[in-house]
Amino acid sequence: MFSRTYLLAGALLTRAKLRILPAKMETTMKSTELIMQDHTILRRGMDILDGMGKKLEDGERIEVADVTTLLRFFRVFGEYHQNMEEKVFFPVLLCAVSEQIPVHVLLSEHVQELMITAEIEEALKSKRGMSFFQATRRLSSLLRNHFDQEDAIFPDLTRRWLSKEQDSEVADRLAKIHKQPEIPANFSRLECKYVSRRDRAPMPSQRLARRHTVGAR
Repeated sequence: MFSRTYLLAGALLTRAKLRILPAKMETTMKSTELIMQDHTILRRGMDILDGMGKKLEDGERIEVADVTTLLRFFRVFGEYHQNMEEKVFFPVLLCAVSEQIPVHVLLSEHVQELMITAEIEEALKSKRGMSFFQATRRLSSLLRNHFDQEDAIFPDLTRRWLSKEQDSEVADRLAKIHKQPEIPANFSRLECKYVSRRDRAPMPSQRLARRHTVGAR
């Protein structure tokens, strides 16, 4: 599954890089920016999860309550983000783009994410440290590659295939269902415990989402 994913997404990314776009088209589309904002937030959660795994690898203890908080974030915010892509963004791309895009591969990775998250939760409940560690590593690798692929592919596709009007319409639909993570304070606390200061990712600006929300009223 992983090799197929990388071959398909990599081929599309290579084709995108070979195209030379006019300078005026190099700006990020509004709909894509909202999705990439979510990716930044989710990567911040992955940094914490990786830090937890590193502590276990070094023979240190981690707090079960911290893991539970982080897994709840991935369940709530991660599933919301998947639904946003699957119900709004992917259908628009499939209708607008004439070339083949690996949406089915991205969807299969959404399913894998939910399955691995369930494995982590089960390993935590049964206190199987090694299974927990291995599952967190798999989830981190899957999500980081998944986000990198989408961040590389989506901007090019939306610039080339969506008009400004279509992009604004999609961005407004995304903004109406857009939600902020429920644990930003806990993120800061968990980062202090599990992530070195130099590796901490800043929270993205939410001004774009707020602007669309206000405009949609």
